[in-house]
Amino acid sequence: MWQLPLRFMGIESDARCFGFARPSLIKMACWVLKFIAPRVNMRSLFSKSSSDTKPNSDARRRFSLFSFGSGSLPDAPPPYDEVAGVKSTKYFPENKPPRLNKRRASMENDLETLRRYDTVILVDDSLSMTMCGSKRGVTRWQEASNALADLAPAAQQYDSDGIDIHFLNHPRAETGLKTSDAVRKVFDSVTPDGFTPTGDRLHQLLSPYLTRLTRAKIRPDGTPVDRETGKEIKRMNLIVITDGAASDDPKTSIIHAAKCLMTMPELCLVQLGIQFVQIGNDAKATKSLQILDDELHKAGDIPDIVDTTPYHKLHPVTARGLVKVLAGGINRRIDAQKIK
Repeated sequence: MWQLPLRFMGIESDARCFGFARPSLIKMACWVLKFIAPRVNMRSLFSKSSSDTKPNSDARRRFSLFSFGSGSLPDAPPPYDEVAGVKSTKYFPENKPPRLNKRRASMENDLETLRRYDTVILVDDSLSMTMCGSKRGVTRWQEASNALADLAPAAQQYDSDGIDIHFLNHPRAETGLKTSDAVRKVFDSVTPDGFTPTGDRLHQLLSPYLTRLTRAKIRPDGTPVDRETGKEIKRMNLIVITDGAASDDPKTSIIHAAKCLMTMPELCLVQLGIQFVQIGNDAKATKSLQILDDELHKAGDIPDIVDTTPYHKLHPVTARGLVKVLAGGINRRIDAQKIK
């Protein structure tokens, strides 16, 4: 009699193998039949179904005897992509979760905002840029190089002219960079050295652009047009990537540029913007940049054309972060003018 319940449970051979005493097995079998069997769908234990042909089907049926269930395990949940129901498009690939798709959509909106702007980048190539950056084993110079190498192909989506890169000390300047390799070659050809003449380089870069604006014809919508070529003069976003306080006075150059814009009241209010992005955690540099952002336009009674991003808000510096900084600065200036 005792073999029958043991066969039901599939443990008769196990009992013989390990030499369990038969009286103990009889007691256990009786306990199973008395308390567990009434709650189990016995037909499901012996009926042949399509699940019997699956691997480990015996183990599934044995487990069900002690799970107080119907004799079979629940089906596995459907794949994530079936639940999410995300449609595959150019910017929303099927294998990406919704959160990443939202980030990509936000990136596209930012790029669209920058479509009417030329991106000009002024990189700090002073000696301190050879110090360690946000990641261990990566210098500030390498961090800037990696970020701009990723920015170049992204910027091409809104600026067909590519990005322009200038340096504080090195005379080399490259325009129309559209690929990551082109950006890396530029950085490889420059060795960080010297001080941080931010003000002097700002004046050198902004003066030719401001001269073009003063000679341009301004349309009713505030768009400047070159009188000689008849082409629209694109707006400028100037990014200054630096790790320390300037060794000269950048305030003078910024105030001069802002006052020059004030002489053209019919000009678009967001024609020019300067973005300072800090690499490294130099507290003195953070404070000096904050003064440029918060106090400069108040002291000089000039338009606010400066935005700063300190180290703690953007580390490490990345292409996505730079795009957010550029678009955010434009939107902030637009909102400020609406309030006025």
